[in-house]
Amino acid sequence: MVYLKNSGGDSFYVADFRVRVFQKLKLPTLKERYMVLKESGWNTFRIPVEKVYIDLLTDSGVNAISLEQLSDMLGLGLEDAYAGNRAFYKLINVFKEFFPHEYIVLAHQGRAAENLVFKALMKNGKKPYVLTNVHFTTTRAIVERVYGGRMIELPVPEAFNPDNLYEFKGNIDVAKLEDEIRRLRPDNIAAVRIEYASNLLGGQPFSMKNYYETREICDKYGLPLIADISMADWQIALMKKRDPMVSGKSAAEIINELMELTDLSYASARKGFYVRGGFITVKDNKELYEEIRSWQVVFEGHTSYGGMSLKEVAMLIDGLKMAFDDDLPFYELEQIKYTVEKLDERGIPVIKPPGGLGVHVDARRFLPHVPLIPNGEEGGYPAGALACALYLVSGIRGMERGQLSMDRDPETWKEIPVELDLVRLAMPRKTYLQSHLDYLLDRLTWLFENKDLVKGLKWIYEPPVLRFFEGILLDQDNWGSRLMEAYEKQLGEI
Repeated sequence: MVYLKNSGGDSFYVADFRVRVFQKLKLPTLKERYMVLKESGWNTFRIPVEKVYIDLLTDSGVNAISLEQLSDMLGLGLEDAYAGNRAFYKLINVFKEFFPHEYIVLAHQGRAAENLVFKALMKNGKKPYVLTNVHFTTTRAIVERVYGGRMIELPVPEAFNPDNLYEFKGNIDVAKLEDEIRRLRPDNIAAVRIEYASNLLGGQPFSMKNYYETREICDKYGLPLIADISMADWQIALMKKRDPMVSGKSAAEIINELMELTDLSYASARKGFYVRGGFITVKDNKELYEEIRSWQVVFEGHTSYGGMSLKEVAMLIDGLKMAFDDDLPFYELEQIKYTVEKLDERGIPVIKPPGGLGVHVDARRFLPHVPLIPNGEEGGYPAGALACALYLVSGIRGMERGQLSMDRDPETWKEIPVELDLVRLAMPRKTYLQSHLDYLLDRLTWLFENKDLVKGLKWIYEPPVLRFFEGILLDQDNWGSRLMEAYEKQLGEI
């Protein structure tokens, strides 16, 4: 983004890119949307993409690509090979521009990278604890369900207050961190993990000061500091806007500083790096690297491609450059800020301050009459219900990030209540325009005015792990049909 002053003295921004390829969108009719929801089990993850008008489900694997990446997709100048392809060695050189780490491991996606990381660090359950600022769904499943450990979240108190304007809700509570290390004993702890632009907190960043303090505690107790940097682009852009410790520094300088403090990083490249794939970097622990690499060959493929196609390996080269560009990440941050502020003006509850990743609607306050957890014949899951209701009235697909995304306790099969029950409206990079945001604002506003029509959801089929992906639910008391009737009466068929 280029930030400028206008003739009246106010500031405004101009996007520093242009769009040369477009895709035609089609809005399904109201009755089509209702039937799609019924056939998809009231789960937006199960909706076919051709039945979606504006897709804000995720930013993962759906970002626009650059002209350079398009060229890489064609494979021009690349020599395909099972081992030792040219793109891999070019990629290593670009990694070194941003990561002061000796070792790089490729994987086909983020959760595959997570699996390799925690298989090596947890020693098959012999180091059962991972301490973190906030968990991510796949990370928790791998740590707890695959390797039998426990993820312990240690966010700062402000993290779960949607209206609190604290700018670093992604901070880890360093006092609690040290207390937990002493309580659990360092020999039982696999790592301290920090997630960049914390997903389940609404894309909220940490501060550089907090990262240094975390590093000091890790050094004191001999623990590795690892980081999920899937959204490093938005983390760094938010730091540049808010953090005095990085004032005047470039994105490249900031990521270098952060990585100097980090023993191991991993990422889903599908997010901030604009390509399908994943990677791990290891600072200087050769033994750890060799263990990860040995399992990479088993699960992912040869070192020089790691489950990614040759073209994807080549596309990651430019993806790294875009992630750490000093201007590009601000486009989506401005979209998120605009939408959050407009929703807040209308009294619609959202996570504040505006963060990265997307707009996060607080479903518990949007639908206060819907229980968090089903009780008897009464349905629950406000965020799941709200995501479905939004699709019904708009064709916009969002994602539940709350109680449905939290698996049950594997031992007791009881629900684990969440602090935040959110509908995430992700902003894929360089994808949507101002008119799309205004349409979203209008339909969310109408839905808020008719929120009493929306009831809860009940299970028909509940998978035991990561249930939100393929679970099948039912709208309590057939509320979807009544919402559809009200919409048609007020706004017409479309």
